[in-house]
Amino acid sequence: MTEPDLSTTDRRLRRLFLLIVTASFVLTPIAAPDVWWQLSRGQTVLAELAVPGPILAAGNPTAEADWLGGFPFFMSWLIAGFSGLMLLKFCGVFLLLYLLMRRFEPQLQWAAFALALVTLLAANAAWQPTPRLWDCWLLFLTWIATVRWSQSPTKQNAVLVLISLVVWANLAPLSLLGIAVVAIVPWLTGIQTEPTVTRKQAGPLVAASAFALMLTPRGWFTLSDSLTQLLPGLFYARDLLATTVWQPTFAQGLTVESAGLGILTLVTVCYLIFYSTGWLESFAFLIFAVPAWLNADAVPPCAIGIALLLGRSLVAHPYPIQLLKTKDLLSPALGRLLLGLGLLLLSGKAAAGTLPGQSQRLGWGLAPELDITLLNQAIGPLEYEGTAHCMDITSAGMLCWIKADHKVRPYLTHRQALKQGRLFDELSLNAELSDGWMLQKPRMNGGWGGWWVRLKDRNCQLLLVSNGQARTIRALFDSRWQPMSVDAAVIPYGWSGEQLSTPQIIKLLPVKEFLNRKQWTYSLPDPSGTPDCADWWGMLTGSPNLKPALLQARTFRAMQLYTAALRVLHPLLQHYDSPEVRREFELCQKELAYQEQLDTGAPSQLRLQACLQTSPTDAIPLAQAGPGIKGDHSPPEKVSETLARAINEYIHGDCSEAIAALTADDSESLYAKAQIQLESGDPANAASTFRQLIEQHPQDRLVVPSQNMLDALQ
Repeated sequence: MTEPDLSTTDRRLRRLFLLIVTASFVLTPIAAPDVWWQLSRGQTVLAELAVPGPILAAGNPTAEADWLGGFPFFMSWLIAGFSGLMLLKFCGVFLLLYLLMRRFEPQLQWAAFALALVTLLAANAAWQPTPRLWDCWLLFLTWIATVRWSQSPTKQNAVLVLISLVVWANLAPLSLLGIAVVAIVPWLTGIQTEPTVTRKQAGPLVAASAFALMLTPRGWFTLSDSLTQLLPGLFYARDLLATTVWQPTFAQGLTVESAGLGILTLVTVCYLIFYSTGWLESFAFLIFAVPAWLNADAVPPCAIGIALLLGRSLVAHPYPIQLLKTKDLLSPALGRLLLGLGLLLLSGKAAAGTLPGQSQRLGWGLAPELDITLLNQAIGPLEYEGTAHCMDITSAGMLCWIKADHKVRPYLTHRQALKQGRLFDELSLNAELSDGWMLQKPRMNGGWGGWWVRLKDRNCQLLLVSNGQARTIRALFDSRWQPMSVDAAVIPYGWSGEQLSTPQIIKLLPVKEFLNRKQWTYSLPDPSGTPDCADWWGMLTGSPNLKPALLQARTFRAMQLYTAALRVLHPLLQHYDSPEVRREFELCQKELAYQEQLDTGAPSQLRLQACLQTSPTDAIPLAQAGPGIKGDHSPPEKVSETLARAINEYIHGDCSEAIAALTADDSESLYAKAQIQLESGDPANAASTFRQLIEQHPQDRLVVPSQNMLDALQ
């Protein structure tokens, strides 16, 4: 009996599977930190017809070679808004992976699909509207053009190679990889069906390729700029890069990208060890693999290069493909069923945002943490002139978009600083702001640190910190920099006493008082998303996206608005408990316990027991609030049964049950009841309970914090 021909069915299945998996990974809200920066670059190119870098930044940055990188994204946004960007990224990613699979599909069949799938994982960071997407596309096109020239070395084919390189150099930063492609691809096994290219022909093309990359506003410095961004470890210490996007890939731990790159690396290395017939394939692999291993920012285009090399090698040496035949173990129908189930499981986890490094859920639009509306309301009407220090590319991009007149500009972005050898200056200034290092002090390297003088020398008028950067927000709490918003995606800080910022700072004071002391309760986010971000996964499952709420709670805690932070956390603990939510709750309890220890000599039983039950260890070190709770490590005084039951309900977010359980009138129970009432949004009853504690237990140590809270509530 002959086996039925399943080639047509398999071909359709591969395309369907690729479409489903690509949609689950790519049809997620736009979450690239630099999306506003790229849109601002494109807007500047269209408006000024000039290189955008020196116009957008005030720190004398050099002209960038990839000056057109943001222009296609801005035009897509101009035509169709963020829906245009979503369509651009989905179509761009699916078409790229489809062409990659189709290139090797006739010979490799399901192995070609597996190659496209692993490439999707490894290059996951590039599936956003950023120039890294252009890096991936143009490496692929340069490879195709070089293969075509290798098989028919005509002038027309050579011109196609050079055009792709010129476009690459002006659109994306890692164009130096193009020279490697042109130099190596013609000599790979199986590229030339018969000897058609000589070294005398290839040499001039490589030289012309280097010249083509220089046809940018940066000139011959394009090559050095690209090398710096491809292998920054050659120019900067590893410790300095460890906190940036240029850190080693596997230092990030297990993520979608590192898993995909690890699989690509393992399969390619095994193939080269057991089946390679020459050294050139190994050399080509290292050309792409070493930058990918050492620089997380270079993984996507390097993953495309490794995938093309592996596919080409598998076609040239088809013996290993025989190992993939499993007819003796599984029937074709059962194999396809198991593969489909596995892909559905992977797609489901990607759509739910539960894969490591894939936090965005299935949806459409702009991620809430990149919403520019509230920042625009805070600083849009203020006519600043000077510079702004932006802690990251997100805040720099938002500022450039809001202040399109360029009267106030970011000083430098980290990528601009990287290319100019000034990365240490920018990162050290960030560290000084986050560590509260205000006054000028000598560094161990002989320089001077301290943010006060450095920001004044730059005529800094604004400080922008992304929501959720608790360490920096806490360090600025007692400084002259004060927030002008508490819930914007990027928190703007103005200099207190300065004419433009001071009214906005004062205007925010009653808002903070309301959030921390008045009657309000936090409502969980709408599962369907926001007007700018449709949450499809939330619509399907009814579960809201909790990331914005968690960032907001972290910001409230950093601003010492502990009651506001706990009001956000309680419904999360009750309905959507997670390690991240519990960790934030634990930090709030520890910092409040430390404050009580300063006031009374020991924390209340509410805070102490909440700390002990949520902390993984018996020690209670305090994060960002001071030293740990110290003592003789003796067992805590016995907790009453009703108080213990109430605290158990409290740490699970059920404040109403916790209050109902607190029927005793001892000082600890009354204090716990008043605090929980306040955190549940009932300041009137909280004040009444604090007053009852003071009247019934006038000599108790908890009278002092109770009186302080009562004064604040009146």
